[in-house]
Amino acid sequence: MNRMQKTQYFTVYDYAWMLNPESKSLMLQIQNDIEQEQQAHRFGGQDILLNLLMHGSAMVSPYCDLEVRRDNLIEDTLNMLSRPNVNFKKELRVKFVGEQGEDSGGLRKEFFQLITKQLFDPSYSMFNYSEETRTYWFNPDTFEPCIKFELIGFVLGLALYNSTILDVHFPRVVYKKLLSHKPDFNDLVDFSPAIAQSLDFILKYEGEDLKEVLECTFSVEVDKYGKKVTAELIPGGSAVYVTQENKKLYVEKYVEWLFEKSVEKVFEAFKRGFCKLYKGEMATHCDPEELQLLICGSPVLDFRELEKAARYEGYTKDSPPVVHLWQTLHSLDVEKKKRFLFFSTGSDRAPIGGLKNISLCVMRHGEDGEQLPSSHTCFNYLMLPPYKSKAKLKEKLLLAIENSEGFGLI
Repeated sequence: MNRMQKTQYFTVYDYAWMLNPESKSLMLQIQNDIEQEQQAHRFGGQDILLNLLMHGSAMVSPYCDLEVRRDNLIEDTLNMLSRPNVNFKKELRVKFVGEQGEDSGGLRKEFFQLITKQLFDPSYSMFNYSEETRTYWFNPDTFEPCIKFELIGFVLGLALYNSTILDVHFPRVVYKKLLSHKPDFNDLVDFSPAIAQSLDFILKYEGEDLKEVLECTFSVEVDKYGKKVTAELIPGGSAVYVTQENKKLYVEKYVEWLFEKSVEKVFEAFKRGFCKLYKGEMATHCDPEELQLLICGSPVLDFRELEKAARYEGYTKDSPPVVHLWQTLHSLDVEKKKRFLFFSTGSDRAPIGGLKNISLCVMRHGEDGEQLPSSHTCFNYLMLPPYKSKAKLKEKLLLAIENSEGFGLI
């Protein structure tokens, strides 16, 4: 085969290393949109037969319809995950049982927010929270079954596939492992600066009395259900002391145990869930930081960018309510800004590229009265009454954003 035959087609994926994170995000979204469009029109005889048996109709939905109860989110989602022949490659559409409204994106965003919040709830004990880094790490001793870790991975993949940013707080090594990159000492610096500092001391210590100074073996003492248990880093590690000759091996084996062996079972379930749906080529061209941005967005919130990109209906940028709105928003602390962003867009984080990529539309709605602002999160619409004073606008806006979950979101 000659060179011309080998290079019949040019694809930007072959040169993804040349793209910045914002371009990769756009390419990924285009890829997912095309896949969803193709799946929406791919109705096989098996789909029609299944629909006839379950719903008494030959009509096949172009969406992946998920119907859940707010008070039973995890179980209902697990049930759907376990059903055969559910096509998750279609665009996700969510319905909350007993509630009115068609999902144009807003309910989907809210679903992802609610289910991630529940899965990371301390009562499940699936993750250990680090006050030092404010991140979550897998709890290998949880009583929860591996299927729930698979569910979390699946939720991450499903959100990525449906272009929805999640509020999850994992250390960078999680995204590195999802891309099948081997963890190393540098990941420990990000994961736990305190542990990294201790191991760095060992590596830099040059005295021949290292064994006597440390009195440390190739083993780790861990707390398991209230009892101290010894985990060996190598076979017979409890009897092998750390010395100048083997200290690099000790650090290497400690990192391997911490990031791989100690959480092998639960992480494999988590990764299996992530890869169940999303196996796009772009993921193989991302580095861990880019994958983290794709899933979680950016925590940096530049509201000046948001203001510059905003659109208006019924107002102009110079209308008094609009001027008062931006003056109020710029004066808020970070937490309240995040609450506003969640209220108006369904996510409290910025997409790759920053808030300039959120086209917020401020729309005149109603009259000056006691009505609170509301939002259409699926279209990033803020419905703002023409309040006559800045003080009233601030009062009503803060009341709305502080009570935004399940209220005012359309």
